[in-house]
Formats: sequence, structure tokens, C-alpha cells
Amino acid sequence: MASTFFPSQLIHAHLPAPSSGPLAIPELRIPTERPYPTGSKIYTEPLHSNHAVSSVRDPSTGILARSIRNGYALELRTLNPVVAKDRWREAAGSEVVRISFPDRLLPLTDGCVSLSTSENKLFVIVVTETTVVYRLSFPLGSFRPGKGDRFAFSTKKDEWCEEYEVPDEVIAASTGVGSWIVLDEQTVVLGGTDGGIVRLARTGQDGSVFWTAAHYRPTTKFRLPSLFSRSQQDEEVVSFARHAGEGGSVLYGLSRNRRLRTWHVETGTCLRTLDVRPSTSTELVQYNESTPPRNASSSTSLLEGVAQIKVIRHPSSSSRYSHLVIAYYPTPHSPSSAGSFVVYRGSDSTGSTDLIQAGARSCSSASAGAEMRGFEVLPPYVREGMNTGWRMQVAWESKGGLQVETVAMDDIFQFTTTYLDHPSSFLLTEWQQASECTDADQFDAAYFDNLLGPDAPDPANPNENSDITITFIDHLFYPGRFSILTLSAALEEYIQSLSRHGVTHIVTTANGLPTLQRRFASIVGCHLQVEMDLQTGAPVVEAYRNDLKLDWLGIWARVRDLDKQGRWAVHTAVVDRQVYVLTREGVSSTAVQDVTGVIAKFAKSSETVADFRALPEGAMRHLYPGLAAPKARSGAVALSSAGAFIASTLSGASAEDGLANALEDVTFAMKSMFAGGIQQPIEMLAGEMWDEAIEPYLSDEDRTTIRRLLSECLDVRRALREALAMLTRTLSLPSTAPSLSDSFSGFGNALITASIAATISDRYTASLDTLFVALFHLSESADVTAEDDEAEDFIEILNQAFVVYHRYAVLKWATGQTADEAVEVSRQKGSTKRKAAAGDDVLAEGLGGLQVGDDEGANDGFDASYSLLHSLLDGQRRQPVPLGSIDVVAQAAELLVATSGLVSDDITEVDPSTLDVGFGYSILATGLPLLAGRFADLYPLSAGMAYIRGRASMEAGFVGQAVRSFEQASVGCKDGSISQILPSCADPTGLSDFYRHIATLFAEHAHNGPVVHFGQLALLSLPKDTSAPRPLWTIVFLAYIGLGQYEDAYALLMKTPFLDLQRDFLGQLISVMCESNEVGRLNQLGFVGMQKDVEGLLSYKARNSDPLRFPNYYKVLYSWYISRGDYRSAGDIMYQQGRRFGDSSTTKISAFELAAMQARSYLAAINALKLVEKRNAWLSLPGPPPRALRGAKRKRISSYVPEEEFSQDKRPIMIITLEDIEMEYALVLSRLRLSSHIQDLHEHGISVSPEEVVGLLVQRNMFDLALSAASTMDVDMTSIFVSVATKCVELSRVSDIRGDDISAAWLHTSPLTSRLRGSPSALAQRYLQTTLSQHDTAKTHFAYRQAVTNTFFELNADKNTGWQMPAWLVEWEMERDAEGWISSALRYGWVEEAVDWAAEVLRRAVPPALLSKKPDSANVPYNLIDRVIAAAGEGDEKDDKKVQVRVKALREAVARRTAGLKKLEGR
Repeated sequence: MASTFFPSQLIHAHLPAPSSGPLAIPELRIPTERPYPTGSKIYTEPLHSNHAVSSVRDPSTGILARSIRNGYALELRTLNPVVAKDRWREAAGSEVVRISFPDRLLPLTDGCVSLSTSENKLFVIVVTETTVVYRLSFPLGSFRPGKGDRFAFSTKKDEWCEEYEVPDEVIAASTGVGSWIVLDEQTVVLGGTDGGIVRLARTGQDGSVFWTAAHYRPTTKFRLPSLFSRSQQDEEVVSFARHAGEGGSVLYGLSRNRRLRTWHVETGTCLRTLDVRPSTSTELVQYNESTPPRNASSSTSLLEGVAQIKVIRHPSSSSRYSHLVIAYYPTPHSPSSAGSFVVYRGSDSTGSTDLIQAGARSCSSASAGAEMRGFEVLPPYVREGMNTGWRMQVAWESKGGLQVETVAMDDIFQFTTTYLDHPSSFLLTEWQQASECTDADQFDAAYFDNLLGPDAPDPANPNENSDITITFIDHLFYPGRFSILTLSAALEEYIQSLSRHGVTHIVTTANGLPTLQRRFASIVGCHLQVEMDLQTGAPVVEAYRNDLKLDWLGIWARVRDLDKQGRWAVHTAVVDRQVYVLTREGVSSTAVQDVTGVIAKFAKSSETVADFRALPEGAMRHLYPGLAAPKARSGAVALSSAGAFIASTLSGASAEDGLANALEDVTFAMKSMFAGGIQQPIEMLAGEMWDEAIEPYLSDEDRTTIRRLLSECLDVRRALREALAMLTRTLSLPSTAPSLSDSFSGFGNALITASIAATISDRYTASLDTLFVALFHLSESADVTAEDDEAEDFIEILNQAFVVYHRYAVLKWATGQTADEAVEVSRQKGSTKRKAAAGDDVLAEGLGGLQVGDDEGANDGFDASYSLLHSLLDGQRRQPVPLGSIDVVAQAAELLVATSGLVSDDITEVDPSTLDVGFGYSILATGLPLLAGRFADLYPLSAGMAYIRGRASMEAGFVGQAVRSFEQASVGCKDGSISQILPSCADPTGLSDFYRHIATLFAEHAHNGPVVHFGQLALLSLPKDTSAPRPLWTIVFLAYIGLGQYEDAYALLMKTPFLDLQRDFLGQLISVMCESNEVGRLNQLGFVGMQKDVEGLLSYKARNSDPLRFPNYYKVLYSWYISRGDYRSAGDIMYQQGRRFGDSSTTKISAFELAAMQARSYLAAINALKLVEKRNAWLSLPGPPPRALRGAKRKRISSYVPEEEFSQDKRPIMIITLEDIEMEYALVLSRLRLSSHIQDLHEHGISVSPEEVVGLLVQRNMFDLALSAASTMDVDMTSIFVSVATKCVELSRVSDIRGDDISAAWLHTSPLTSRLRGSPSALAQRYLQTTLSQHDTAKTHFAYRQAVTNTFFELNADKNTGWQMPAWLVEWEMERDAEGWISSALRYGWVEEAVDWAAEVLRRAVPPALLSKKPDSANVPYNLIDRVIAAAGEGDEKDDKKVQVRVKALREAVARRTAGLKKLEGR
């Protein structure tokens, strides 16, 4: 017999909305030849496509089967409140699957989901309205029944669907099909309209399967017609129940006309038929309010598929009855009751045919007119003196709302001896109601009009009307109030209604927003605009606000309507001693009601409060020990009534400051007071609050009413103390051990969230009521400032009342927050998980091992972002699963409240405790920085909350505010208050450790300024002789780098006590400064004692980096050497860069640009080496010489190279001198100059030698460049001068040549002739004269002049050309080698000129008279003269009179010379 008062409340959890995109639920179609319906309307009307027509849950597997899309689809998913921690996640398959059918399904029934361990498969059997049976099979895989696994549905490996159509003749014989039941995976029983059954049996194995169908009629034994029957349809079987006993299995079928038939399962025989009628006995039916009228229709309003019959096995094996049968008997037209539950006793020993009525339980008066949606029988829970007895819970749909009633059944079941004559046990034996905890009904249009006035909040900005949107969104998205599916469906319907307004682009943009809240805010009212008054030009704000409110009210009404549809009950199930009411869109469940909810419930009803007071103490001692004494109950009810009256009076009074009512004015004032801290004695603060915020709204009549209500309380102060004690203690459920193998699933956490929200709502109201009564009692009491024990005791009560209210206000705030912020943060960061901050391990240790990770997949598809509490339960605040608890959900909810530490009997002040800070950090670690900051704002400033505010501000990006908060938190290191949060701060280095921790946090969020600030503070706050840890040096250095403060980073580098860190910092500093193009600042840094390291790092980077990429470390190193006066190394690195350019082949830039870069590198190397002393202007490089130097004649330079460069341990090297670099530079430069004339010179890797380059320049009349290149590269210039000489001859032969002729263009570009005037021929000869004087010297043995001479002679061999040998050339040659010159003239036929030149030789010779007697004092080439004279006598010259005259004169001159010499000999 029940000995414990066990009130309950109804909580609800919505199923997750179907996802779209990659996470969409897999869709399967039955492979059948039957046609599928066309069009979408059949799936979406009359119910929403995701609302279930019927649902069942299999207890062995935990699989929930839902008939959706108006019966044309089946959804399968696992629905368990707990899940195994070590569950195996299937790689293949999906945990949720949807299967489409061609015909509408009959309502699902218990047993349609079954598991076969022999076949290692899961079977799902459904029947359509066209009497087609579908047998679906899925492999078990790694699924372990009863172990908390979630099933993964897979259909890839075998045939998964079997179809069987029941023959038409069988259906015709039964005149139709009503209910149905699955006996096992091989047998299905259909209920006929004629009251009979159709047994479908499957035989055979896969590949040879046969189905048989047999119709069994009800007994043919003569029976009088039922008094309540009107037609044969009344015989339709509406519900089945099965009992498997020792004598075999029997099937009970209940017809619509309330006839109960017993069928033999194996033979199909109808064993017994009886009419279900309530008993009129008063011994067993204590509260039978009515009996159904004799003329009542047998037709009921019950929806098909609702179980109306249950079989309960007798708990005692020694009883002569083996089971009980419970059948529902409706009385839909009765104004006093919805019907009765009739109980029969059955026995296996009598062949299972005898059913003896044990009694009946009439439904409560509250059920009148309601519709029964399912019922379950719960066995007793006996533990630690608690005994709930056998209970029956019934789900009712009444006026669009769900209510669940519970009643004790021990007196009817009579499993043990019971006595029912206790008048005080009325509440233990009669119906107790649990209604839905929903407050949406009170939010009507008048409510919103009261909240939202016709004017804009800010008169200066009439276009800002976001208060309407924010208000409605806050009400729509209050956690647990409406499902995401309901909200999404309402928004979708609203979008469809906007199609005529042309706002498609706005809708498309809004659909890309990360959260549903933001989509609502962007779409609703987007077609409305503030119109302007035609007369005044002012905006018509009131009309706009009314239109916007109407849109939102339409959304609100549609959401309410969809929510009522979604909460319609379709089935019931029992899970872990809890009754689950399966609704169309979620699950409702009963949970143990909190003590404050019990008190408030009875305080509102004066009729039942006497029964509450009359309960025996033992009935209250186990769950509600504070209410065990009747006096305590009276005081609690009186206190609750008085406080509720004050709150109601304030809520009905308008506030002066514009808030909705005076109650909100009071709560807002207290919120501000708590946030700023209590700054005056509590009794004075309480008095001021009563006088200023409460008493003005209470009339004398109200005060009289309050006194009357409190008169039921013998001692108000004692009642206040007891009420505060109950508020600081959790529910006294029997202690249980936590499960080590299970954890709560997403569904379980959703139920816990709903239970917590309901409990906190009750406790918040109770704490506010208690505070109001305490303030009223203060106003009624004598002066409490007197220093006596009584006054001090009441002051303590006042203080505790304020503290308790503050804590429950905080919890109430938490229950009303969503976690959508985490969705947006994860969208921005690209991950749904928050990265754990370094140093958080220390913080977690201080908070008792705060959980940081999460168990992926434990939420079984439930989106926790709708609620802050669910998000905490899903991650940071996971609750253990209590084993063997009477109410797993309620106990977990109470445990969360208890472990949060926000409410406990040892908290005596508003200032936050360590546990408060831990709870705030949990919010922060969940990825909700803004919510964490708002949580901290609910408390007075303290070191711990300043730390939370700092963390929240940092996460939200408010860096300046975060720095200030952390600086405030540092005070806790000095007084030790923060050591409870950060234990390391209690050490001598605590302050430095705190600053280091903060610097590390900022470093992870890339806020370098605060990192430097707190890092330097950490270094400065270190005690003497204590070195800072290596990570601190690192994060500060990197912060300086990030800020671009390279000089400060360099200073820190030089202070770093760790040599390896110094090397790392050096490399980092160099890399960053080079990449930031801060080479000038790099060169200005001293690097005392580290210059070799810098040069080594830069050299390494130069060798191993691409000089074509930025930064170019060759240039950096060149700049470094130049800034330090090391010109030889600067030239070396530039030459190396030039060689890299020459050897590289890339498609990134053109070959011309690459060659230009090589030329610039060589030029920089040349300039640098020219600043070096000549003996040191050389370079040594490993490897073979460059192509430009191969084959070149080398100079003797060993005198300038140290001997160690040639030691045996050295690798083969190549010595490069300045001249070699100049030679390479000239070659590259020449190629560049040629590239404008030869387009493909740099293509295809063509190699050109110096000689070839000079030749190409000469070919293009680029004589200046050719001479310069040849001189630098030590190339013979003969070809150049020959070409110039040829040009001179060619130009002399053209008489009408213009100055701008292309053949003479080179004369105008050459600096030697560009400023001279004259004919091209004269200029060319001038150019030739000048260049010969520059390049043809004794070193060249005047070979170039000889080549020019030969060219002139050869090209002008024909006398008729009129060519005159240049006088300057004749003069040069006559002075240098007259004999050779004249010989050349004779050789090329220049006889006439040879005669003249011979005569000139004689003229220049020393006269005989002046000759000395020394030998060889005169050397006249007489033989050459004879040859000239002889040549003049031959050829055309012998006939040339002019030539002959000159020859004659030459002979005479020779004769005179000869005569004079003879005279000289005679002397």
C-alpha cells in the first residue's frame, strides 16, 4: 500500500528538428510495384509532415517508431534518456532513418519493433490501410540490447523489406480491419470489424518464405445482443493485449462496444467473451462519481491506436491469479467523469479462460470531457522506508492541453492486504493531477500591447523599433517553450505569405544567417516601412509599430497553434519507472514535484489544503522532510499564500518608471542592488525597499488580507526560517550510486533541462514570496535595530531571504537563456568546439576538476543551443546517472542545482563564492562569452567575478574592458581571495603566475598589446632570485613581434636568460623583420656578441630561399654588410645572388627580367669590391667557374690569395677577382642590350660567348658597346675596327647621304661624334681615329691599325673610287712604320700614293750634311724606293704623266741623296 505522498509535475522535451544538407536524415523508399501518391499535399495535410500520427517505443531496444507525413512514412530512431559511455559507433548506417510507403499506415502498435538474437536482426512490422504487411529487417551490427547502445540502421548488405498483401477474401470475411498486434517477428494478428481476428503467419527461410492468413470468428455460442450495440461496426476490435502464461499465450481483444474476448494464440479459438462494465460495489470503488447512461453510444471519441487494455503480471508466483487485465470503459457524455478503468483477475491454472472482476477505478472529475490518450501501470518503489505502491498514470487531452493523472491501485489489485478506511490518506489514494508547465497562455495581444507602447523607445530615432522584434523573439525562443520545428514551420508559412511583397532577396539573404533567431529578426516585418505624413512630413511611427506588432502576433498565434498540435499525445510508454507520453513532436514525462511547487499548488486551492494538512507525517517524511509536521505545512502554505498575494498585487499595479508593473520595478531594483553590492545594513536596506517600492502599492485592505493569510501561521519568523531552509536544500530522494558505464543522452539532458526549469521557476517564485513576507513582517515588527537576540535573529532571516532570492534570480536568469551565441561563435571560428585555453587546467583544478571536453555523439541529434542549461549538461556540467532512482531525471536535475553551489545553507552573503565563479566559468567554457559576462554582472564586483568578466570580455573581443577586469582581479592575488580559483596564486610567485596566466590567455586570442602589458607585469612582479618560466619569455617576445615593436623585442631577447631561447628568438626576429620589410630597423640593432649568428642565419636563409620571393635575404645580407662597412662580404653576397639568378630557370618572370636582376647584382658586387683594397678584392667560391669565365685566360693573382685557401682540407674552390665580376657583368649587360634587337636571345636557355656577344653588337652597328664589352671581357677587337673601317669607306662612297640615314645612325648616338659637325664619312673617320687611339697601343702591337690599314687598302684597290687615305692614319703609320706602310700600299696597288709616301720618307730623312759618322745614323729604305720606282714603271702608272713626273722627282731626290752621301764619304 502506498505510504509516501508522491506528487508530480509534467515536463516536456521536443524531439530534434530534421536537419538539412549533409546531416539530413536518410530517406528510404519501399521497393514495391504499388504506386506512390503524387503531390505533396497528401503528406502535409491535415498534420504537419513531421508530426507523428502514431508512435510506439520498443522497451528492449529503446527504438522509437513514428508514423509521420500523415501516415505515409515511418521514422525510426533510438530514444533513451541514458546512453552507454563505451558504445560502439557504427561506421555505416544512420541512427535515424525515414521510410516512405505507398499507402497510409495503420496506427502503430506495441510489438511492431522486435529484436531477434537468433537471426541477429531487428524487425519492424507495419500494416497499411490497404491491409499490406511490410516486414523490415536491419542487421544488428554491434548493437547490444539493454546496454545503452544506439541502433544504426543499415540496408546495404541484404534484402531489407518483405511485402505481403492479405487476401481480399480474408478481409471480406472479417468485414474490415481495426486494431492489430505483433505477437513475434513471424506472427501478426489483425482485429476484425466483426469482432474476430485474422492471424497472419510467416513460415520458411529467406528465399522460400510463405505467408498464411486465417480468419477466426468470435464464439458462435448464443448471446443476447449488447444493450449498448447499435451496429456490427461496434464489434470492431480497437485494442489488443497479450499474456504469456505457463499454460500458453492468450490474446485479449477489446471491441468498440466494450466486449472483451479471450483468444488462444496458437489455435485462434475464442475462449471467452464478456462485457466490460464498471462494478457498482462501493467496497472497492471508493470514489465512483457516475455511471454511464444506459443509452450512451458505444461509439467513442478515442483515436484509433490508443491502447485501451493492459495486462499486468501478478508479482507473486504463489498467488492463484497469474495476471490482471485492465480495460478502459469511457463515458464521453458524462459531466462528472471521462470513464472508468475495470480490473479483472486472470489465472493460468484454469485454462486462461476465467476473468474475475476485481473492481473498477472511476476517473476524476477533472477528466470529464477529456480524451484518454494512454495509460500505464507502475510497480511500487520501495526503498529506505519509501513505498509508492502500485500506481496507474493516465494521459488526457483536455481542451487542447495535456494532463497526466496518477492514482493508487493497491486497493483494487490487492497484491497485499490493504485497508482503505483512513480518512487522512485521501491524497494517497485518489487521483493526483500533473499539468503541463506552460506559461504561453498568458501571453495574449493585451499582454504585448502592455509591454510595447505605440511610440518608439527613442523619440530622437523614430526609425528604431527593434524593441518589438526583441520582445517577441525573447518570448518565442524562451528555452523549452516552443520547438525549433514549430518555429521553423511558422516562419516558413510567413515567408510564403510574403511572396506578393517582392522581398525574395531579403529572405534569401536571411536564410544564410547562422541562427533561427536572426532569421526571424531579418524576415518578419521586412516588407513594412515607416511611412511619412503627407501634411507634416513626420514619420508615422504608431501605424508602423501597429503593423509590425500585427505581423508578430500572427507569428505568435501560428506558433501557438502548431505547438498545440505538436503536443497532442499519441501513445504512452514506461522507461525507468517513468511514464513517457509520446506526443506528435516530442515526449512529455512526469517528474517528482519540488517542495515549493507542492506548497504553491495547495496554497492556490482552499479546497484541498485541508487534505494536505491531514496527510500523515510518514507520507511526507521521505520526500519532503521539512513538511512532515502538520504545523510546518500550515505555516508554509500561509507564507506562500501571503507572498503570492503581495506579488499579485504588485503585478497588477502600474509602475512609475515606465516598466510593465510594480513587481518588475521591485525585481529590477533588487537586481541593480545585488550587482552593485549591499552597501548598508540589511535591515535599513529592507526598510527602504518596503517603504519606497512595495508599501505605496498596498492598500489597507491589502494589508488586512495579508495579516489574515499569515494568521494561519503560528510563528511567522519560524515559518520564514523553515521556508529558507527548504529553499536551500534539494529534494530528499533516496540516495543512489552513480552509474560508471552510462551517461545522459541528449534526450535525457532535454528532460533534465525541462525539470530544472520547472523547479527553478517554482523556487524563484517561492523565494520572492518569502522575501515579500519577510519585508512585510519587518514593517509589522518593532524596531529591529535594538541590540537583542530576537532582533539579530530576524536580521539574519532578512539577510538570508535576500541572499536566497538573489541566487534563485540568477538561476532563473540561467533557465531563460539560449545558447545561440555558441552557434555564431562556432560559425566564425569554423568549429563547434571551444579551444581550451592554456592555463585552464590550473583553473579547472581550482574549480574541482571542471570538465572541458565533451563526448561526441552523446547528444543523439539534439541541438543544445536552444537552452543554456542543456548546453551545460551536454558539456561542462554533465550529471552522473543515478542507479535505481525513483526518478532519474528529477534526481539529476536536483543534483545539478546542488553541485552548482549557487544555493546552499552556508551562503550568507550576496558576494560570489568559488562555486559561483565556477558556474560562470562553465558558461564561458561552453562557448558563450557574452552570457558569461552577463552572468558575472549579476554579482557584486569581486576578484573571481572580475576574472570571469575579463574572460568574457576577451572572448567577445572587448579587449580594453577585459584588461581592466583582469587588473581588478589581480587584487585577489594580494589578499588571497582568488587563490580558491587559481591555486597557484597562493604561492610566493602567485601574482606573477596570475599575470602570466592572463598573458597566456590573451596570446591565444592574438591580442598582443595585453600580452605585453601582463607579461611585463609578470616579469616585474617576480621575487628576487626567481627566474621567469620559459613560456613567459616566449609569449611576451612574440607579442612584441606581433605589435611591430622590434626594438623592444630585441631588448627582451638580450635579457632572456636561456641561450636556446635566445637563438630561437633571434631567428624569429630576423624572419619577421625581413618579412615586414623592416631591414633598415634590423641593421640599426646592435646584436652585441651575436653578429656572427645574425650573419649565419641570414646566409642560411639566403642559400635556402628563393631570391625571387619576398623577402630577398641576399639583399638583406648585403644591406647588413654595407651598414657595418664589410664591403668585401657585401660584394660576395651580391655576386652569389647574381650567380643564383644566372643558374635559375623559372616561369614566374621573364628571362630578360632575370638577366636584368643578375646584372644589377653584379654591379652591386663591383661597386662594393671597388671600396676594398685591391689586394683583398677577390672572392672564393666552391665549384666550377661560371660559363662566362670558362676558357678565359686567367691572370696570375696568387699573390693576393691567402695560402690557407689552398690547403688540403679545403674543397676545390674558384677564385673570383673584381675583373672577373666586371667581365661577367659586361657579358650580361651586353646580352640585355642585344635583347631589344634579338627577341629570342634569352629564350630556350641559349648560351652566348663573349666573342659572340661582341660580334652580335658589331653586326648591329653598336660599336661603342662592342668596344666596351670587348675591353672588359678581354676580347680581340680586330673585327670591330675592321667593321668601322668598312663603314668609313661605305659612307665615303655615298654622296647624297643624309644625316638621319639609318646607316649613319650609330654616329649620332655615339658620344664621340654626336656633338660634331661634318659629313657621315668624316664623322666615321673621326670615330675610327678616336677609338684606335684609345684601344690600339703597344700592348696590342698596333694590330688594330694594321687591320684598319689593310681594310682601307683592300676596299679601295680601285683607283677610280677616289678614296683618299685619311691623313691621320697616314701620319700614324709614317711615323710608326713607314717602310711597312709603303709596302702595304704597293701590295694593294696603291703605287701613286706609294711614290708620294716614298718621297715623304726621303724628305723626313736627315740630310746628308747633318749626318754623323756613327753607324746607322740614317736608315733610308732604298730598296723599297727602288721597288716603288719599279712599280711606277709598270701597269697603268707608266702611262700616267702625273705619276711619271712624281717618279722623276723621286729619282732626282734619290740621286741628290746619294750624291750627298758620297760627299760625306769623301770627307
